[in-house]
Amino acid sequence: MLTKTLWFGPLFCLALAQPANDDKAKKDLERMQGTWTMHVLEVDGKDLPADKIQGTLLIVKKDDYRTKVKDKLLPGFRIKLDPSKNPKTIDMIQTMPDGTEKTVKGIYTFENNTFKLARGLTAEQERPNQFATWPNTSYFVVTWKKKS
Repeated sequence: MLTKTLWFGPLFCLALAQPANDDKAKKDLERMQGTWTMHVLEVDGKDLPADKIQGTLLIVKKDDYRTKVKDKLLPGFRIKLDPSKNPKTIDMIQTMPDGTEKTVKGIYTFENNTFKLARGLTAEQERPNQFATWPNTSYFVVTWKKKS
């Protein structure tokens, strides 16, 4: 009897925690909806000049994450959020032309009317654990401001 209690107890707690995490993920996804303007982009430890990022937009509709650069819509991602982690994690799933999927792993946060994302350039890179970059690492941190 004690063995069953020890085995089912953690499963019961996990089952109770899952809906709360789903609610937090839904709230963060709702907060992400809409159009955002690129405010700052740091790549390999250096901020890109403002004229290089001017006119770059992020458009989020449901779980579709698309970037528009100089009126050109880039291939997008399906996103999956996990706000239970610290820092919060985002999986950016891209469907390739052959139908396979690649997942780019990142982290995110909200600060007032800004959304900040850190990730590598490729799916092969590990998920970052902080919002910073270093030379020759192929990681970037982007800060988006909600478009009014």
